[in-house]
Amino acid sequence: MCDETTADQETQEPALLHVAPPGHSRAGHRAFGWCSRCSGREVWEELLAWRQRDNEALDETKTADRAGYPSLEAEAVNADG
Repeated sequence: MCDETTADQETQEPALLHVAPPGHSRAGHRAFGWCSRCSGREVWEELLAWRQRDNEALDETKTADRAGYPSLEAEAVNADG
């Protein structure tokens, strides 16, 4: 069984190495080609890009990213106010 695992590992192609400038997000560069540490980019832009990417992956492109009404927890806090 160990030999099969070794053979599988030898036949697999090596994973692509995603690089980013020092101090930058490798995940951001892998997903978008940029990150919030890049010149001319802001943190909110990267956050929005991640949210949009996740929504598209779940096929929720027409669904707003924010809730359209307060959650039950928020209503309870406001009622206690």
